[in-house]
Amino acid sequence: MAIVLVALPYPCLTPEQASACTAWQAVQTKPMVLLALALPVALLAAALAWLVNRQQTLLQTHPENYAQLAATVFQSTQEAILITDRYLNIITVNPAFSEITGFSLEEVVGRQPRFHRSGQYDERFYEHIWSCIRKTDHWQGEIWNRRKNGELFPAWENVSSVRNSHGTITHYVSLMSDISAIKQVEERLNHLAHHDPLTELHNRLAYTSHLESALERAKRHATKVALLLLDLDRFKHINDTLGHATGDLVLTTIAERLRRCVRGEDMVARLGGDEFTIVLEGISHGESAGTLAQKITRTVNEPMWLGEHEIAMSTSIGIAIYPDDASEADALAQAADTAMYRAKSHGRNSYEFFTPEMVTHSQWRLAIESALRHALEQNELSLYYQPLYNLNRREIVGLEALVRWHHPQWGLLLPDQFIEIAEETGLIDGLGDWVINTACAQLAEWHRMGGKPLRLSVNVSGHQLINGHLLETLQSSLLVHELEPSEVRFGLDITENMLQAGDDVLKTLRRLRAWGANITIDDFGSGYSSLRHLKDLPVDALKIDPVFLKDIPFDTDNYAIAAAIISMGQSLGMNIIAEGVETTEQLAFLELHGCDEVQGYLIGKPMPAEQATRLMRDNGQGYFEHSR
Repeated sequence: MAIVLVALPYPCLTPEQASACTAWQAVQTKPMVLLALALPVALLAAALAWLVNRQQTLLQTHPENYAQLAATVFQSTQEAILITDRYLNIITVNPAFSEITGFSLEEVVGRQPRFHRSGQYDERFYEHIWSCIRKTDHWQGEIWNRRKNGELFPAWENVSSVRNSHGTITHYVSLMSDISAIKQVEERLNHLAHHDPLTELHNRLAYTSHLESALERAKRHATKVALLLLDLDRFKHINDTLGHATGDLVLTTIAERLRRCVRGEDMVARLGGDEFTIVLEGISHGESAGTLAQKITRTVNEPMWLGEHEIAMSTSIGIAIYPDDASEADALAQAADTAMYRAKSHGRNSYEFFTPEMVTHSQWRLAIESALRHALEQNELSLYYQPLYNLNRREIVGLEALVRWHHPQWGLLLPDQFIEIAEETGLIDGLGDWVINTACAQLAEWHRMGGKPLRLSVNVSGHQLINGHLLETLQSSLLVHELEPSEVRFGLDITENMLQAGDDVLKTLRRLRAWGANITIDDFGSGYSSLRHLKDLPVDALKIDPVFLKDIPFDTDNYAIAAAIISMGQSLGMNIIAEGVETTEQLAFLELHGCDEVQGYLIGKPMPAEQATRLMRDNGQGYFEHSR
């Protein structure tokens, strides 16, 4: 608390009593952080006025009592009091001074207060203080001092000169409060204001300020700044299946990995959710950002064990360069965001540099999202069917239903042009229900034509498994189309990342399998499946990722990987399906290694229902023999 001292003569008091009274003939006026928050201004002013009046009355009527009171306060107050003569030689200090600084009365009497200076200020700082005191008889402010043990501490200090009745300075009085606790609270509040409480990374507020400052520095020094925007791929799936507690552990692990990837001067921030950003300063060319993005991608890809779960993450990174891509902070952030979405649309787990052409792509995404909301209502969607061929039985044993979008202006759109957007916007649930209902309707039509039971596979999103209503949707669709479960063989293709699903999703898969659904892991080998857990999952078949069939038999690595997947899957009693078969060499390889089923352009392209019906009649080994 700051103390404004009123210097009064005490002719009836001893020198010691006069010194004590001089120290405490005061009006407390500095804003007190905690008290000022608690008391209304009017109440505080009234209290101060009463105190001044009460002190003057006591001094005039009972000087002995007031001297005794002042001496008691001098001894018991928690604020340090130091009194010097006019030559700055210390006359006395109170117990609080010794408690705060560690110096006893005997150690300081006769010395000047220089001994507990912190060493953080030059002489001009102290000259300014004494200049204020000479002009106004008073100075107050925050200052760092030194304890006897050498420890520095922050203090709020109030120094006043004391004059006698002739106006001559007789003493100087310093009142000092240790504000270490207040500074710690301030630092904590400042930290909370600028850091993410979960990961301890900088938050959006700190990032925004830092980026603007970084661009100013780059402008002055003619250097470049790279802004990297990172978004964890399919992180929502982790939260939805394993819970937010596990999701938080993933975020803190990723945050620590990002810290290890950058230099000390680079800023890493969490903007919210699963979105992170890195500000890379002092670079001369954009390749430095690309090198860092590669390092981050590899680091994020490293599997992590959280409890009983082995989790493998990936990230999509967008990179924008100042001043090449934008000259303002907001525009640079927008460019990085656009590049990040391009990385996601190119398969995720990658990075992209911003290019002006991406602006058109970003606008295209917004148009897709808007139009997709009306596609179901306007009957713009349809199912195409691609045959699955059994190599042992030499016949078509199933079809995979694949959604197509017939837009009136844009023409035929394939799933990779809109499925990801449907998942991000929550439209995938309605779209998935439509696929199941339409597939059941087609099965019913084929059944009325006299066909034998056929496995019809549909792709299932993580959202459909998470909401837990997939089995009810299947049962309802069969009931609507008057199909008995024994008359259909339904296949459900799930992505490999569903192997990291929580117990609720696994329960849903087990219920579906018990009902009779055939569960297939699609694109197997593209993720980081735990082979230890694979044998325990409710899975019937593995579908080899087409990337491992590319250039077979000439690519020896793909040759070995595909052969290993076939061998491993069959040893676990699973059906092995190869998709993306386009050449006779690939087909010969798959037959040689005992692959069960194949799918691809070599067997048949995805086709409308009418064409699939004709295919089954002509090449389906008597599928519709009863209707001929």
